[in-house]
Amino acid sequence: MPWMTFWVCALSCAVMGCPEVHRRDGLVDRAAHQDALESIPTKCSVDDYTRYCDGGREQSETCIQRCGEQ
Repeated sequence: MPWMTFWVCALSCAVMGCPEVHRRDGLVDRAAHQDALESIPTKCSVDDYTRYCDGGREQSETCIQRCGEQ
């Protein structure tokens, strides 16, 4: 019976970290959002690229949404 108590305690400790990881804007949510943004196969014109991505903003959310991953 002590092993059952041990496993219940171990699983409880493991599950306590889940809300932080899986909640909105948590670690898993942000990773899934970034993967979704990177998988958008869009292209943009030179003018749009200059407007949204020029000057070191290639990884900004606006650039990725408008022009896709460059």
